[in-house]
Amino acid sequence: MSAGASTVNYEFGQLSGGTAPDGNPPWLEAVITDNGQPANTVQMTVSAGNLTGNEFVGCWYFNLNPALDPTGLSFSVSGSTGTFSDPTIQTGANGFKAGQDGKFDMLLGFNTGSDASAHFGAGDSVTFTITGITGLTADDFDWLSTPAGGSGLYSSAAHIEGITDDGASAWINPTSTLLQNSAAERGVPDGAATISLLGASLLAIEGLRRTLQKRSAAH
Repeated sequence: MSAGASTVNYEFGQLSGGTAPDGNPPWLEAVITDNGQPANTVQMTVSAGNLTGNEFVGCWYFNLNPALDPTGLSFSVSGSTGTFSDPTIQTGANGFKAGQDGKFDMLLGFNTGSDASAHFGAGDSVTFTITGITGLTADDFDWLSTPAGGSGLYSSAAHIEGITDDGASAWINPTSTLLQNSAAERGVPDGAATISLLGASLLAIEGLRRTLQKRSAAH
């Protein structure tokens, strides 16, 4: 692992517009990590584990560290589950407005045609390997959207379609963001090491106490 390897986990359970999907939230999940990846490489997995019925993702938005140029990013599919069509990917600083949620830097556009087998829906997932920018890490994807419309700032957004027979849809956002950093690489001892250190400290303290007692008795 690279030093300071990290993972950003977005769970989508917040409705910011439209009709809520039928399943239990979080409806979608995005996991972005540089853990175990080569330098300057990030892996992104997006999944629709809790969509139900005919619900599917129309588009999915992400942000990038504003100090970096998103047009330099290169995406390649490294794995998938399901029979959907691969999404198109567009990049551009503040180039994509998601409903009322502000402007984002990356847009994953999934198939929205009449062929349901091409939709990114219940149980589907896809993993991308992302390269193209020197020094790129998972933390570079943990940024908020640029304000546009006054409805709030979000780390990501997605549009869910096909929620009801009459074509209702929803705009959703993450309700939680889990950040995980490599404890081993950051020099944080694990539980066993902590217990060992504590035991050694207690033994040293006891030894010092006995030495002082002997000196006191000798005087």
